[in-house]
Amino acid sequence: MKSTTISAAWQQHHFVAMNAAVSAWWYGDGSTRPQMVEAIFEGCERALSRFDPNSDLSRLNRSELVLSPVSAPLFGALQAALWAAAATGGLYDPTLLAELEHAGYDRSFDQIVERAQFQWPVAEVRPSGGVRQTGSRAWDWRVVELDAEQQAVRRPHGLRFDLGGMGKGWTVDRTAELLHGHGPFLINAGGDLYAGGRPDGVQGWRVEIEHPLQPQNTIASMQLQDAALATSSVTKRRWRKDGAIRHHLIDPRSGQPAQTDALSVSVIAPRTLVAEVHAKAALLLGAEAGLAYLAAAPGIEGLIYRSDGKVLYTEGCRPLLVALDSPTRRSLAA
Repeated sequence: MKSTTISAAWQQHHFVAMNAAVSAWWYGDGSTRPQMVEAIFEGCERALSRFDPNSDLSRLNRSELVLSPVSAPLFGALQAALWAAAATGGLYDPTLLAELEHAGYDRSFDQIVERAQFQWPVAEVRPSGGVRQTGSRAWDWRVVELDAEQQAVRRPHGLRFDLGGMGKGWTVDRTAELLHGHGPFLINAGGDLYAGGRPDGVQGWRVEIEHPLQPQNTIASMQLQDAALATSSVTKRRWRKDGAIRHHLIDPRSGQPAQTDALSVSVIAPRTLVAEVHAKAALLLGAEAGLAYLAAAPGIEGLIYRSDGKVLYTEGCRPLLVALDSPTRRSLAA
């Protein structure tokens, strides 16, 4: 269901895209802006969805050509994905579709839950620490080449892509580009968001981070201005396969759903795409190594909920925190 509300100069628009609830708020006139915001998401979904057999990405994944021409939106997203893979040292890898399908994520999540008859809550289930280092792959993101002149993708026959959460973050950034320069705004796509400017009279947009085991509660509230936030969690998209609980975050080092003591990682960054991929990388590394990884990344701050209930955060999060709702917490400098 879609709804648009205009009250004085504040406007908001809500719709569903990319299997997520999308909300946009902004200050100003721009009566056509709701349609423009929604059109960006619809266009990116047509380009990037792996569940739509007619999407640009699905056509690329079916193509038997070694050098495959692609649309401009898909080419741009693939450029961003390969940048993200290099920036995270391969902890984010857009070529893990086969491994994701093998784990059971071979269709949209609502269909997975229905098929597996797996229902929430899962608060009793907590991953153990450590990451398996076994497994090998015939290829990874490094074998992919982009030909800008031909707007084409070169990759081995059989290699397929999943852009997933990175594609959603990339789309939020496209929307933020549209809204910049027209007053304060916030765009939120299922928890991946960008806060532009700040509403009058406050220090920034107040953003709450959801508790990974108790979705009705929060673990922190932050104030953001001209910044993005994205969260990766192993407790959101989970299902049963062969008697085991699986999730959608594949560790490229093992080819399996990640084993990590970080239940959720929230990252603040200049761009939503950047926040998204660094949150995933830190989650795969585990809480302690992930916190050190975020602390060392320029322009990045982060907050990690560990499986024992502790909240860890980088020192740069301190001035952004409005409230920290967990009784146990410490920063890297503590």
